[in-house]
Amino acid sequence: EEATTMRQTTAAIRTLLFYAALLSHSPAAAFSFNSVRNQQRNSIHHASVESVETSSDLVESSSTPSSNSRWATNALLFSSWADGIVTNHAAKSFLRYSIVNKLLQDHVVDKEDGLETSVKFSPCNGPDVEKLNNLEAADILSDRGKQFAFDAFDAAVRNEVDSWSKETLQYISTETGEVTVKLLYIPTAMYALNPQSSNTPGKQRQRARADGKKRRTQVLNLLETLISVDSSENLSLQTITLDLDDDSLKQPEGPHNSQFPKDGKEALSTWNPTVIYVEGGNTFWLQHCIDKGQYSQLIIDACTGESGAVYCGKSAGAIVAGDDVSTATWKGWDDPSVVPNRETYDDWIGTRGFQFSESLSFFPHMSDDWIELVNDKVKGKEANSTCCLREEEVCCITGERKQRFVVSGAAPEC
Repeated sequence: EEATTMRQTTAAIRTLLFYAALLSHSPAAAFSFNSVRNQQRNSIHHASVESVETSSDLVESSSTPSSNSRWATNALLFSSWADGIVTNHAAKSFLRYSIVNKLLQDHVVDKEDGLETSVKFSPCNGPDVEKLNNLEAADILSDRGKQFAFDAFDAAVRNEVDSWSKETLQYISTETGEVTVKLLYIPTAMYALNPQSSNTPGKQRQRARADGKKRRTQVLNLLETLISVDSSENLSLQTITLDLDDDSLKQPEGPHNSQFPKDGKEALSTWNPTVIYVEGGNTFWLQHCIDKGQYSQLIIDACTGESGAVYCGKSAGAIVAGDDVSTATWKGWDDPSVVPNRETYDDWIGTRGFQFSESLSFFPHMSDDWIELVNDKVKGKEANSTCCLREEEVCCITGERKQRFVVSGAAPEC
């Protein structure tokens, strides 16, 4: 009843604002309906949810955390694509939810823009009633999407999420004729050269690019499975690869009418990617390229806010999404000497990441072998709170609720 009353109130306010614009012949007056809509939508069943951490490998530090309160819109951080995502039903359900939520918010923005334009150029005709009704349907779906109890993300909740995702995809497909999903794939971390390799730099790059293309195809295949509506004919899947090292865009793939960005900065902004996938590899090289190309704020802006892109970070991609990148120094796996003037682990202490979950840092590829090491590092205040992710674990982040939780698939066989 509360939701019905609120929706009726929202519709009434919309109509009054539009006709106020009509009487005043001031189209700008009608534009304020967006802020009213947002206030009303956010108040419908929007209970505050405490941040939850269900991983047994969350290690807290008594040190003072950074003051940053940033949250990604929706993000999935993991150690392994195969073990963390592909075989993890809960992770796939949350990934699907995150993508569908992004598509729905983008659809709402497009509809609102259309209404504003119609009133601006034809104020005497008032709002388009059909478009208002369509927005009301989108509001209802959006409100329902905010009700899921992710802190108890069991099979029952996942079934509700999947049902909502399917219904929302069908709504968008009916409204627009197709569902468009854009994947921006960033394999920069795996492009780092290995000084110990017997292969030439050219050969290393060639193999890395070929491997990256295969991994991107695996991501695309899963996205197609998760997002297809009735048939793949309703899905427009577009992708392009961005190397942060030289700002190059390669391997565009999509329908013949796809429009691809001209450079990395456009790819992260006006192209409006649905998913930004940051591949694993050498964390130090990845962070170096982010800093060199001044990409940090661009990626943060692309992945935060009400309709931010879904951030998927694997291994190195998970580390740079956290508060402190220096967790990459703990195991000694990555070689910092690939970065000029920052060749030692000490050079990376205190390096800040995207901080997509406030002051939480991430330590991928966790196992029992690293428990003592992690405890020593956190007690030594080399990082604040640290989420340690095993191969089968995924940290899911939803910024609107300021909530994070870890879901596990089947542990990989030894």
